[in-house]
Amino acid sequence: MTFLAAILAWLVSLSLSGSRMPGREMLARPLDQVFARLGGSVWVYCLVIAVPVVLLAAILGWFDHWLVTFLVGFGSLVLVFGSGDQADQLKLYRQHQIDGDTERAYELAVETFDLPEGLYEGGPSQMDDALNLSLAYQLLERFFVALFWFVAFGAPGVLLVVLVRYARSILLQMPSESSSAASLAVQVHHAINWIPARLLTLSLALVGDFSQSFAIWLRRIRDFELVDRALLETSLKVSLPENPDAQRPEDVLALVKRAQVLWMVVIALATIFG
Repeated sequence: MTFLAAILAWLVSLSLSGSRMPGREMLARPLDQVFARLGGSVWVYCLVIAVPVVLLAAILGWFDHWLVTFLVGFGSLVLVFGSGDQADQLKLYRQHQIDGDTERAYELAVETFDLPEGLYEGGPSQMDDALNLSLAYQLLERFFVALFWFVAFGAPGVLLVVLVRYARSILLQMPSESSSAASLAVQVHHAINWIPARLLTLSLALVGDFSQSFAIWLRRIRDFELVDRALLETSLKVSLPENPDAQRPEDVLALVKRAQVLWMVVIALATIFG
């Protein structure tokens, strides 16, 4: 049922828009309240991560029914995948640029694609370069990391990914006395993303310019300290056949979408022959 839940969740996400995704941020506010009341210590962080995951695993184990497991897994994936309307949003972003409304294009990119806020004095081309990485990294965290841990551990794996991501964001914004917990949160987030990020960059090599990107992938795969964002940025630049300076967000999205299809095919084959 793993493949069925994953493919259905992916197809549903493709039909959704960002304005029709209630509940995606349902964990953010409770986590924020927990850290605000109990503090940002290491033990609080460990409890916040471990207790919900163990509880969900225990509940699913207690019911031990395929339908319950399927529905919980499907629902969790739909919420984490989010809307799959990136192509439509990119068209709107591009239209704002054509109309000369750089400010609206910037606001859309920040809100929709998690573009880092800042001054893009180089104009649309500099913003496009930053958007290439932001778009790919957003899909890495929403789709590939969640799907990997879902295949590994089911719905508790998805919950683990979400909790690690939100807890890291909250702790990094807390006062300096939470530095130990924040450091641990960054390391756990890096560990959670390590395997999916390297599998994604391998996938980009397979569906893109294999000769260059695979050689770089082989050199970087054993570097545990290399952060996933830097690895992904390097992979994107060599996976597309075009000059890196000429790559557009539309090209990056098409490449990552091909990687999504590849992952689904691999999971389907593993389900059939496993």
